[in-house]
Amino acid sequence: MSVNVATNIRLPEEVLKALKYKAIEEKKSVNQLIREAIELALAAPIQPKKHAKDPFDGVIGIAKSGIKDGSVKHDRYLYGKSR
Repeated sequence: MSVNVATNIRLPEEVLKALKYKAIEEKKSVNQLIREAIELALAAPIQPKKHAKDPFDGVIGIAKSGIKDGSVKHDRYLYGKSR
């Protein structure tokens, strides 16, 4: 059996007012509505966020050269000589 623990939350006045009206309509307590909403939110599977495809993604890898030391000897590859 679980133990209920009291906590405080802050709600905008309009939200609390709407919540109280909903509790009256559904013949439930405000606490019960809040508990049900939290349980529903926790039970929902987490959906990964879908990001818009970045147009720059198509650029990645278009200049593959096979050069392994390009970060060290870039002057030689760019200018034909060491600087």
